Amino acid sequence: MTLASHIIISGLLGASTHNYFLAATVGFLSHYIVDAIPHWDDYLSPDFDSRAKSEGGYFLKDKFLYKELGKIAIDILIGLSVLSLIFFKTSGFDNIAYTAVGIFFGVLPDPLQLLYLITNWRFLKPNHEVQLYLHTLIHKTKPGLALGIITQIATIALVFTVTLYL
Repeated sequence: MTLASHIIISGLLGASTHNYFLAATVGFLSHYIVDAIPHWDDYLSPDFDSRAKSEGGYFLKDKFLYKELGKIAIDILIGLSVLSLIFFKTSGFDNIAYTAVGIFFGVLPDPLQLLYLITNWRFLKPNHEVQLYLHTLIHKTKPGLALGIITQIATIALVFTVTLYL
């Protein structure tokens, strides 16, 4: 899923918990669950992973990295904007702290993945392997842009509908 989708889904789930520990847990687990759903998230350069692995720390000084981080920042802003609109229309931000906790833990696996790709720290390898496995659990090939975005919108709509009645 794109970060925008993870932000919206984990934010909605976190807001519906009214409990910080539960918001963190549900947010974190939601990341892995929704990554198993066929989706599109190929906006980063195809050689992003390989450059991060091969160039190690030097990758951090490369202009290429900042271009990719810019794409990630736009993705995050889209997710936060959509989530803000949803809350403005439905709850008036009553649960902002639970939402923030859900979002933080809901996106956490992806920065951990990036950190692993850059550093190869062994303690981050399980997160890396779980993410690779889940991204191919249901879908052996990635759907195209249109179908991949439709599945993300449908997943967000389902989570929104479920959390609306919690």
